[in-house]
Amino acid sequence: MTNLILEGDAIGWYIILLITLPFGIPVLLIILALAIRTKRKKASNIILILTAIYAIVGLGYCGSLMF
Repeated sequence: MTNLILEGDAIGWYIILLITLPFGIPVLLIILALAIRTKRKKASNIILILTAIYAIVGLGYCGSLMF
């Protein structure tokens, strides 16, 4: 499986993309929101709300269309 992901033609990169889009972006946004929480609380709350919406849509309807 490791060889397929690392050395495959394009299917390995496609698998990584399918995992990164629904999970990676919300994780990065949560880290960003927690990092700016002490200085700008309102901006942090907005980022967390947008992250929740992105996760619901990305893993819900749009995520089901990708598979």
